[in-house]
Formats: sequence, structure tokens, C-alpha cells
Amino acid sequence: MINFTSLKSKYDSGDMHAAIAGFPDQIKLILGEIDTWKIEASPEHYSSILILGMGGSAIGGDLLRTLVGSQCKLPILVNRSYVIPAWVDVSTFVIASSYSGNTEETLSAFAAAEKSGACITVLSTGGKLSELAGEKGYSLIKIPAGLQPRAALGYSLTALIGIMLSAGFISGEILTELDRATEKLKQKSLELQVHSRENPAMQVAGRIHKTIPVIYGTEGYSDVAALRFRGQLAENSKLLAWHFVLPEQNHNEIEGWTCNTDLLKKLSLIWLADQDDHPRVVKRRAITAGLLEHKPACEITLQTDGKSPLERLLKLIHLLDWISYYAALLNAVDPTPVDRIMLLKNKMSN
Repeated sequence: MINFTSLKSKYDSGDMHAAIAGFPDQIKLILGEIDTWKIEASPEHYSSILILGMGGSAIGGDLLRTLVGSQCKLPILVNRSYVIPAWVDVSTFVIASSYSGNTEETLSAFAAAEKSGACITVLSTGGKLSELAGEKGYSLIKIPAGLQPRAALGYSLTALIGIMLSAGFISGEILTELDRATEKLKQKSLELQVHSRENPAMQVAGRIHKTIPVIYGTEGYSDVAALRFRGQLAENSKLLAWHFVLPEQNHNEIEGWTCNTDLLKKLSLIWLADQDDHPRVVKRRAITAGLLEHKPACEITLQTDGKSPLERLLKLIHLLDWISYYAALLNAVDPTPVDRIMLLKNKMSN
């Protein structure tokens, strides 16, 4: 068996292992602070919620939208852009999320939100965005610094839930559910760190690290998990990947698995499933998998257990993060640095 302990010592100089392992503790830390937050907002005055963010700061918004969509009566949109939609106005509740506080796209969208008259809350560790929030008297929620934004998902997701609760858009029941789910997540996290042949994260990483992963989720929980996984494979494993969603895949992309069969053999196909998937989608997945059989290098189905959708989603996100980590080690790269991202930012600033 591959010695991941040795690979960790050799390649993980930034200790991404500790950052991923800290996911449950991040959730617990913010849960302990939410009661002290006061967000001045009257839910009846708003018609929409807009979350500004990019990269690791935006994925928390996607998860929030998925988790509270059935409880929050207002539409929630995650805005990854310099600009904001024309419908944003005084009836829009805006959360500007930037881990560093210096993300230029988010700062630009923040300025546009100000002009629209929207109610703004800032979520950050500091930087220019926090300075502006202090100067202008906006609500500011600060989370711990020192991590890569993608590795601070426990902080950002829980803080977003806390903001929504403090502002009155959702009820406190989700905190009890989140606390309970995090206890189960801790147990799963320990299992995913064990160096053994039975570790599913190590198994999957071993099968996909020399391929281009194609990740198919379904509308809802596994859709956002697929988006997260693609990003983690890019930033941690330094792998290109693709993600899409059922049933839409059946109406176009399935035909793309026809030509260039030699290239298809360089792909791995990963299905993300959940026990609450629509019965017709379950049937579609089975039929589609049969139609694509022997096309990619391998096919893998990933599904987590748990009493609640929230628990299952957190476990799935965590499993996928560990897969991306072990794939990085197998590819002999340090999962922490994002050199091309930093180089691009430097060139943009010049």
C-alpha cells in the first residue's frame, strides 16, 4: 500500500492536512459565537438575498442556498462578478463575503451594492472590505484568519447561517441540526485520516489522480458538492476536472461521450448520489451509467449516510476534500500553494 504518511511529510509543507481535519472544529467554533451577533435587519422589508463572493468565499454561499432554501422564503443568489444584477435595490439584503477582505471582484460588487441602497453585512477576516464596513457602519462578522479561503469553509458556511439567523431570515432549529451533524462529521473525519486500504478517500484518490475527473451530481445537495469537488481538485490536487448535473446531462452532454474514445479513457466518471434523489433521477443515473460503461477509465459512485440531508452533505463535502488532498500527494504536489492564482493576482494588480 502507498505510504501516505511518508507522502504527507514530503509534500504537505503547508499542512493542508490540519486545515481539512479542522473542518468540524471550525463549525463548532462559530456555533459558539452566533448568540452574540446582532444584525440589524427586518426580514419583511426584503425581497431577495444576494451573496457576493469568489472562489472559496463563494462556495459557502452555494451551500447556504442549498441548505436553507426550503426554510428561507426569499430567493438567494450567489454573485461571482464585478457587477451585480439590475434588480438589486433597497429591498435586497446583501452579504459581502471575502476571506481576505481584498478580493477585487467582491470589492467592486460591494461598491455597486452600496450605490443601489441595499442593506449590507460584511463577512471577512479583515482587509479593505472590513475597513469599509467599519467606516460606513455596516454589520461586520469577522472569522479567524490564517487559512486558504477554500480551507475555511467551516467558518464561512456557519457564519453565513449565523447571519441569516441573526437577521431573522431562518429559525434557530438549523443550529441544533448543525451541531448534531458536526458530531457525526467528527467521527467520519477521523476515519478518513486513517492510513488503511479501507479508507475510501485514499481508494478513490488512487483511482483518479492520473485522470481528468468528470463529476456528475443531481439537482440539490450533490450539485453543490460536485461544484466544490471540482474546485478542490483544481486548487489542492492541481487537476483539471469537470462537473455537471442530472437530469440536464441527459439532454445534451451524454452525446459527448461518443467520439474520441481514446481520449475518454483518460477520464474518470464520478457519480455523487443521495438517498433523497428523485426516483426518476435514480433511474436516469443507472441507465446513463450503463450507456457510458467502459467509456471512461473508471466509474465511481460516492454516497454518504446520515439521518439528515445536512449531515450527509457535510460528510460528502469532507470526503471529497480528503480525496483531493490524497490525490495531491499522489501527484507529488503540495496541496496548499496556489501559485498560478497568486501570479495572476499580482499581474492584475500591476
